[in-house]
Amino acid sequence: MGLLARLMNKFTSAAQTPKQPGVEVTKDAVWVYVQCSKCGEKLALRLRKSSEIQREEAGNLGYQMFINKTIVGNKCFNRMQLRLEFDGAYRVVNKQLESGTFITKEEYENSAS
Repeated sequence: MGLLARLMNKFTSAAQTPKQPGVEVTKDAVWVYVQCSKCGEKLALRLRKSSEIQREEAGNLGYQMFINKTIVGNKCFNRMQLRLEFDGAYRVVNKQLESGTFITKEEYENSAS
């Protein structure tokens, strides 16, 4: 493998994040796709990297950034509690959702049409 090929491989693999069902990381946001366990409503959330995701100050907990979010849909008043934990490259290291389930982007898009 030549020098140029190794450099390309290093930079492209570092930029790619592992596929997490229900979570999609883009340039400026993290998209989360969930379904309410009470009414079945499917929701998409856009979490801005610049303002909504917080840095963990301690730094020794196995993650560097996190977000806690309460999600309420339009069909019922069920409160879904979301917690995502990220490393420094916004790769999800832990995800939790109470009163709901994670769904794929495709499942959300198929329900919207």
